[in-house]
Amino acid sequence: MRTYLAKRRQEIALRLQLEFARQAAGKAPGYLTIDGESVPYDLGLAALNSGSAFLIGGLLVGLVTPSDDF
Repeated sequence: MRTYLAKRRQEIALRLQLEFARQAAGKAPGYLTIDGESVPYDLGLAALNSGSAFLIGGLLVGLVTPSDDF
């Protein structure tokens, strides 16, 4: 039982550190793709709404069409 409590505390501490890091980094002005490119927010949102892209772990993944040219 003691090891479980120690691991639980470590998990909570890690989550807290990750949340602080996310807040310190701020919000990007758009979406990031798997290859690290930045996509403007309005183009990414249009791709998400049309169904040609989706988010996996905060990364924009999908097909690039000529109308969504970034």
